Amino acid sequence: MVNPQGAARWRGLPPDLPAACAQLVIGMRGLKDRSGLNLTELAKATAISKSSWERYLNGKQFPPRHAVRGLCRAARQSEDALLAQWALADAAWSGRGHPVSSRSDRTSPPAVSIDPAVPDGPPTTTPFVRPTRRALLAASALFNEHPMRTAAGVFLLCAAMVTPAAVLHASRATTLPSAPHPPVCRLRSCEGRNPRTTACEDPTTVASHTAADGTRLEIRLSPGCRAGWIRAWPTHSGFRIEITGPQAHPRTAVGTARPVGKEVATTAMIAAPDPSNLRACYYPSLGQPGRECFGGTG
Repeated sequence: MVNPQGAARWRGLPPDLPAACAQLVIGMRGLKDRSGLNLTELAKATAISKSSWERYLNGKQFPPRHAVRGLCRAARQSEDALLAQWALADAAWSGRGHPVSSRSDRTSPPAVSIDPAVPDGPPTTTPFVRPTRRALLAASALFNEHPMRTAAGVFLLCAAMVTPAAVLHASRATTLPSAPHPPVCRLRSCEGRNPRTTACEDPTTVASHTAADGTRLEIRLSPGCRAGWIRAWPTHSGFRIEITGPQAHPRTAVGTARPVGKEVATTAMIAAPDPSNLRACYYPSLGQPGRECFGGTG
């Protein structure tokens, strides 16, 4: 059984983090620990920087949907449950969900007694406990005096409340289907942007190549954003990668002065209306002549 390093060394989550977001982070942490991947390996597998993963897994930054999917794929686990948690957390993070306190949502509130023999005391859960209790006692007394008429009235009231709600729900289900999140950018508007920080979902590899020195290169494409980029690893100082396409500005990335080892290097994004027209070139070093190029397969 894998005993992932750092599984019990997670930092505490921010106290003001919404409960749904906290549950998502806990689920992501558990999946990462069970996979046995460290942060460096996770960054390489998902093409998302190690620093970004540190922020996601410590609750400092909300993870985009493609990061959650990338974690599931790297761990070789089904993404359905974690994406369902992400949808709830996204609603809470963006303010679309109900405002809740981060601490009270993580435990169930204690049960409230409505026994008539128990005298009223200070509220134990919310300010609405006492009015609710009084309403229940009044309803109980009315039912004891007029059971048949009270039961008929309750039935009619429930029918009047449920029927419009059911009709409204059915009309929304047929006329207002949920729309997917629009892409952050598309084609030319994506050019020059960093693929690691742009939430272009569902990236795929359309072409790959292993250079003579062992460097692995891939042309990546986001079908939703219709933009592409190159990622390369392992890298060394002085290398250069370049991606080109028709009617688009070439984008390059140059190795730093120090070797970067297993870290994944990426170019900026380029418009990709037709993936088969994308072309990638690898230059081993600034002082070494020659290049290795390959193209997209569509």
